[in-house]
Amino acid sequence: MTAISMTDLPADVALYLERRERALGDVRKLLASILDFKIEPADIDPDASLFGTGLGLDSLDAVEILVGLDIDLGIKLEGDDPIRMGLRSVNAVVDAVMRARGELS
Repeated sequence: MTAISMTDLPADVALYLERRERALGDVRKLLASILDFKIEPADIDPDASLFGTGLGLDSLDAVEILVGLDIDLGIKLEGDDPIRMGLRSVNAVVDAVMRARGELS
C-alpha cells in the first residue's frame, strides 16, 4: 500500500487537513496546559472521550476548557455545559474550534 502525500490530495482537502491539524495541536496544548497532564500534548488521542473512561475529566475541568478556549484561543462558545454543547471528545472540541474560526461549516 502506498502512502498518500499532501501534494497528491486536492487543494481543498489538503487545506482542510492542514487546518484540522493546526486546530488539533491548539486543543492538545490547551488540554495539556489547563489540565496539567503528565503527558506530551502530541500523545493526547484525538478520539479520546473528555469524560468518563477517556481522559477522565469532571465538570470543573470542563469549565476550565471553556475558559481556556476563550482566553487562550479567543473562541467564545455559547452555553455553560460542554456535554450538552456536544464537547464529548477531543475531536468534538477540534470541530468546535474550527467552526468558530469559520473553517468548518
